[in-house]
Amino acid sequence: MTLPIPAVQTLQVLTVLVGAPGINGVIARVEARLQGRRGPRVLQPYYDIAKLFRKEALAPIGSSWVFLASPLIAMTCYLTVPLLIPVLTTFPLPFGYMGDILGGGFILALASFVIAIAAAGTGSPYAQLGASRAKTFAAITEPVVLFVVFTVALITGTDLPYAMAKTVRASADQIVRPAHLLAAAALFMVILYETGRIPVETHTGTNEFGMIEEARPFEHSGPYLALLRWGSTICRTPRCNSRSC
Repeated sequence: MTLPIPAVQTLQVLTVLVGAPGINGVIARVEARLQGRRGPRVLQPYYDIAKLFRKEALAPIGSSWVFLASPLIAMTCYLTVPLLIPVLTTFPLPFGYMGDILGGGFILALASFVIAIAAAGTGSPYAQLGASRAKTFAAITEPVVLFVVFTVALITGTDLPYAMAKTVRASADQIVRPAHLLAAAALFMVILYETGRIPVETHTGTNEFGMIEEARPFEHSGPYLALLRWGSTICRTPRCNSRSC
């Protein structure tokens, strides 16, 4: 039985929403095993998110409405991107033509912007430091992503994800093009950074040393922190890697 197109479009969003914490749980478990540790349960991210939803939400004195609105805006941005990019299908869905790869990047940048503004408005030095570091590193990696996208777009003639994927799959010659191979290598190095798989942070390191991801939502709590944690797992799935989240 073939599902209706709107159902497939909705299923893409639900797949990312429900499956993202599980993927991060698998990654954390594998990393722990490689380091000789037992590691957390695969379903631990789900338990952590559920626990945060049951806790009280607090806001720092003097924070603006942006502080409470930022998790909701960010989660909305994260769930908009799966409407534009292929997740479960290789054929274009209705919303797939509403935005290209650059459009998806702008949406993620909006999520990063509102989280950074919320962190800056708390007055917490840790949160402000995390937001500053995140923006600094994003300024280094995001131009690389743009060059990768432009390189593939020049070859395929479009920057729509569905059309680009179809062109690359057209023949083996497209895959082994020098431009494609170099772009893939550059994107792989960016993914290593964006997903935090670089040998800078370790489980024995100090909290201040690696305060990028954990610092921005430092002052959030309860359901608002749950949304930020959940959104972070969505951005760190293979289809949507971005520390700019």
